[in-house]
Amino acid sequence: MSAFTAHRLRFEGRAETPILLADHQGAAIRGALFHALRGRPDRPGFCLCPARPHCRGCPSLAGCPVSFLLATVDDGGRRGGDVPRPYTVEPPLEAHGDYRPGDPFQFGLTVFARALSLFPYVVVAARRLEDEGIGRPIRDGRGLARPGRFRLERLVAANPLAGAEQVVLQRGDDLVSVPAVPVTHDLVLARAAALAARWPGAAGTLTLEFLSPTRLVEGGRLLRGPAFRPLVQRLFERLSSLWERYGGEELPIDFGDLLARAAGVRLVADATRWIAVRGYSTRQEAPKRLDGFAGRATYEGDLRPLLPWLIWGEVTHAGKDAVKGCGLYRIVEAGGLL
Repeated sequence: MSAFTAHRLRFEGRAETPILLADHQGAAIRGALFHALRGRPDRPGFCLCPARPHCRGCPSLAGCPVSFLLATVDDGGRRGGDVPRPYTVEPPLEAHGDYRPGDPFQFGLTVFARALSLFPYVVVAARRLEDEGIGRPIRDGRGLARPGRFRLERLVAANPLAGAEQVVLQRGDDLVSVPAVPVTHDLVLARAAALAARWPGAAGTLTLEFLSPTRLVEGGRLLRGPAFRPLVQRLFERLSSLWERYGGEELPIDFGDLLARAAGVRLVADATRWIAVRGYSTRQEAPKRLDGFAGRATYEGDLRPLLPWLIWGEVTHAGKDAVKGCGLYRIVEAGGLL
């Protein structure tokens, strides 16, 4: 039984005033969460050293919830100062970022393993987002410009592998429950076995749908298509870092063997397209390109030993800028070869 778990949270609400998000809605949501927790000059947050421009070198790193959740650094870490954040944003999947009053407004946040201990801060951030608003400032009838506001109706912990949901916060109810329906490695293995049962032999086909721009880098170059081996290698690197830092254990795989198997898997159908979008780096306080591919890709080969890690990738995302919602994909079809 692995100690690594994932807790998937779904924020369900409705727009109260017009909301206008950037092209990449995940980046806007991540930035709003950052400011809600770190605070602003007129509204202090939970940052222990708010006068510092960034977290690197901060003497209060060890006890700061903002650094742990949103601006994670480890000056003594063997992987370098920057470490993977213990969460990912699941952005709204609407093609637009324009919400009118009364429109449903929904997004997700997944926190990993021991990061669940800071769940109360997530609740506080959600309540602050309601008050402070989100997205680009829009002028109202009085000429005042402020971000759009939404009403949070409920916060739900969801586990799609177990088919379980738990309402942890309901509007009008002060009681908040701790999420208790985590995605576990045992559940991932069970789903992998169910998918593999569709293949009568060693080889089969698998279709992935990339729901948000996916950014794979190989040899310092951003790939413009869903090549399988780079996808798996970037996924293993991400899983290994998350597993070690937040689960307290090494990823239980033979990297060399699985990457060799991945090299034998062929891309047999590519219906992806390139999406050019811009986001914003809260840390760098500057616009940032978040271009990537999205759409469906079908692979063929000996996929059985890779299935558990591809399933975990549905939860952790794959590639660069996963924390902002990039690299979100799902498995939509598995079948045997004819």
